[in-house]
Order: sequence, then C-alpha cells, then structure tokens
Amino acid sequence: MVYLSETQEDYLLDILEHTTKSTVARIKDIAQTRNVSLPTVVSAIKTLAEKNIINHEKYGYITLTDYGIELAKNLLERKKNILRFLTFTLGIPEDIAIIDAHKLEHDLSKQTYEQFIKLTDFLAANPLIKEQFDKFAKREAYMKLNEINVGETAKIVKIENSPIKSKLLSMGTTPGVQIKVEKVAPLGDPIEVTLLGYHLTLRKDEAEKIIVER
Repeated sequence: MVYLSETQEDYLLDILEHTTKSTVARIKDIAQTRNVSLPTVVSAIKTLAEKNIINHEKYGYITLTDYGIELAKNLLERKKNILRFLTFTLGIPEDIAIIDAHKLEHDLSKQTYEQFIKLTDFLAANPLIKEQFDKFAKREAYMKLNEINVGETAKIVKIENSPIKSKLLSMGTTPGVQIKVEKVAPLGDPIEVTLLGYHLTLRKDEAEKIIVER
C-alpha cells in the first residue's frame, strides 16, 4: 500500500466526501473545505495523482481511481471505528472524541487498531459487561460506605452531619481510618465491616453517612 502523509490522508477523505456528494470534486471546493489556498490544493492534488490515487486534468474535475476509492474507504472505515471506540467503548463525549480520533487515526499501529475493534465488538456483544464498565468508569472517588463492594477497603474521609454522627465517631469511624466491608445482608442492611482490628455491624442508614475514598 502506498504511503500517505497525515495531510494527504485528509485530502483523500475530503475528495471522497465531495465525490460521494457530487460525483466529482473541484479544486476550489477542497480549498474551501480545508480553508487553504488554491495553490496549496493544486500541489497536494498533483502528488495524489502521481500516486495513482486520483484522476485530474489541469483545470478539470477530480475523481478517484479505483485504487483511490479503496484507499479512501479504508481510511474512512478506520476513522469511524476509532470514533466508535472512543464514544461507545470509552464513553468519551462526541465533540472531544472527534478531535482525539483525528489525532489517533494517522498514527495508530495496525495491532493497536485491531485490538480497539475487538474490544468494542466484545463490549457490544456483552451488554452486561459494558454496563459494569460504564458504572466503574463513572464512579466517583468519594462514595458512601454502603456503595463499595464486599471485600473492598477504603479510607474514611468524613462523617456527614446527622443525629448519629457522634455515635459513629465513638465507634471509631473517624476520618483517615481504613475500613473494609466484610459482608452485606441480602437487602443491603446491615453491613459488617472491620476497622482498627475489630468487627463492627452498621445499619444501612449509618453506612450512608460515612464517606469513603477508594
């Protein structure tokens, strides 16, 4: 496959877009799309023609060769797959993903690109795992004690103001202490934890007042 620079790939995608809409592309349309001068476009078009990617007669229309069409469609598919990886797999907002995809599409290795696709396809085929990942990705650093998983250890950040705050502090649940969730009853209440070397059973409404950091 012929080597194309980042700029040449962008020109090729622009030409594909124009020829898809109007069968042919024109120098001035491409210049307008890319916000560059006509001589700049002419120079780029000349290079692409020399690589047998486009057909262009002087002062005439631009069309893609069969090879150019195949090349452009591969680039477009790659761009869409990277964008899908960023938006669907990682949950990146589309406006940010479009910018990042443009950075990645030119420099990503074939091996990494293929792994992007595999991971995206895997998560699309396994919605429950995707849902778990989305929850994990969105979780906040600070959580209520009753929101962390069994077996997980966290550090107490603060005790929220409430009528039971003094009671919780007297039980040793003070800021800076490491606390581990040992067991949770089927309905989430009560919650058995360990801290400072001893076991403690908390009601759910008590655990909700304990803010922890993973």
